[in-house]
Amino acid sequence: MMDYQVLFNGVLLLGLIVIDIILGSVGSFFQKKFDKVKFFQGIVKAFTVSLCACGVIYIASLTPDIIVINIGGQNTNLLNATQLLIFGGYGKYAVDVIVKLTGFINGKYKAEEIKSVDLNLK
Repeated sequence: MMDYQVLFNGVLLLGLIVIDIILGSVGSFFQKKFDKVKFFQGIVKAFTVSLCACGVIYIASLTPDIIVINIGGQNTNLLNATQLLIFGGYGKYAVDVIVKLTGFINGKYKAEEIKSVDLNLK
């Protein structure tokens, strides 16, 4: 059975990536360094990565226990590994978006005060 929560989290990650790209583009637009080609390449990359992640989630839900992946000494299946990857990306882009939004609204937080959880997925 398909794990729709993981798929939903993948879609949320796509949203954060697109927001990050838009905020970066707005900043470069005001600095007169906007690159339309780079902007559209970023959007295409975000959709491609998200579509591929959704495909892996779908395949992993059909074959949950065929492959075992070792991540940081822990064995997991493809669906859980994909979920960890999505959460890692979600954390990274959430931090990037908050830092950029804080810069736009002159917030009191500094970038080094905002951190995501390091899942050591290298």
